[in-house]
Amino acid sequence: MATPYAFATLVTSDSYLPGALALVAALRDIHPSPSQSPEVDFQTVCLVTPETVDVNSIRLLRKVFNVVLGVEIIEQEDDKNLRLLGESFEWLPPID
Repeated sequence: MATPYAFATLVTSDSYLPGALALVAALRDIHPSPSQSPEVDFQTVCLVTPETVDVNSIRLLRKVFNVVLGVEIIEQEDDKNLRLLGESFEWLPPID
């Protein structure tokens, strides 16, 4: 049975590869395997956009993450929908 818990990240370019590798290494360092109470078992998941990430980077991600899933790029033409997220995006220019 698969574990119901996961840590997930998204890699959309090769420049994110070092951060993703650091993330999974840190998780492995601070969480024992197999888990010891009160810890719970988890999987590491990496979402990746194959259109924008080199195949060698994806191969490396597959070696260190439990699951690597290819996802499509979703583009937003304007920042109107980002405004729905609230104050986190105060730095965005006003919408006309």
